[in-house]
Amino acid sequence: MKDKQPLLKVKNLKTYFFTEDGVVKAVDGVNFDVYPGETLGIVGESGCGKSVTSLSIMRLLDEKGKIVDGEVIFEGKDLLKLSEEEMREIRGNDIAMIFQEPMVALNPVYTVGDQIMEAIILHQKVGKDEARKIAIDMLKKVGIPEPEKRVDEYPHELSGGMRQRAMIAMALSCHPKLLIADEPTTALDVTIQAQILELMKQLQRDLGMAIIMITHDLGVIAEISDRVAVMYAGKIVEYADVKVLFKDPKHPYTWALMNSIPRLDIEQERLFSIPGIVPDALHFPSGCKFHPRCEFATEKCKSEEPELIEVGSNHFAACWNIEKLEAAKDSVRVGENR
Repeated sequence: MKDKQPLLKVKNLKTYFFTEDGVVKAVDGVNFDVYPGETLGIVGESGCGKSVTSLSIMRLLDEKGKIVDGEVIFEGKDLLKLSEEEMREIRGNDIAMIFQEPMVALNPVYTVGDQIMEAIILHQKVGKDEARKIAIDMLKKVGIPEPEKRVDEYPHELSGGMRQRAMIAMALSCHPKLLIADEPTTALDVTIQAQILELMKQLQRDLGMAIIMITHDLGVIAEISDRVAVMYAGKIVEYADVKVLFKDPKHPYTWALMNSIPRLDIEQERLFSIPGIVPDALHFPSGCKFHPRCEFATEKCKSEEPELIEVGSNHFAACWNIEKLEAAKDSVRVGENR
């Protein structure tokens, strides 16, 4: 990808929430690029900062949230320096977003068609009749049966899978250059999830758009991503090509996430789980934020925070003890004999 110019470049992004209890550093110095036509996966446990990163790119934070530092460069323009009016021109047009829960994201008092048509009329400057035709065509493209009928139905009249497809139709109605998909398959059963992922890949091929896929599911990451950023406690702790990451993870958190997935080729009395939970963003530990849950942690980990450094070709990790992890990989699989 180095010979291409990134479509989106996020540099040192810091998004803090100023609450009565203190400052929550939800995103704290995140850097990544997204290239035309590729899919970047952002993965991590709940509370690691994935969704706040996406909302920061779109500038859709609530009143307590503030981007305190960084740049979000899209096609050469820093989105953080644009006026709200200029940003509205980009949202839904050049950059679109699929939200986690379609029943919440879709307005229950408007028909699905009206909600899709709103963006089309705003950005494509067409009349209502033409916008309706485009909306029906988009519903057809995302595999909704009887789109001429469904376009006049309300969100509660559609199944979960159909609502998610309607959300995708809305997001893609203006043929965006970048699609941000925030947990787009979380509420769906595995059959519908597979259909939605295949649909997104097909539409990506047809439209040539880039995708940021945000999820906690490594299976989804493996299925759809070209490159992966692993987030923990507001920071990216590992960043690599998807095949490299799954074959040779360099951060203990990434390795532990992978070992949390049940495997058919190994008998285990008890499935491995990462001890503890993502720390409270108001009280992050000193040093490496993962050290209280890491079996390789040393005194240095408790006092000094590691930087994200290159550990292989286009492979970056933030860890003081990669050698310990490598030795453990050679001896025993995490959790195998526990």
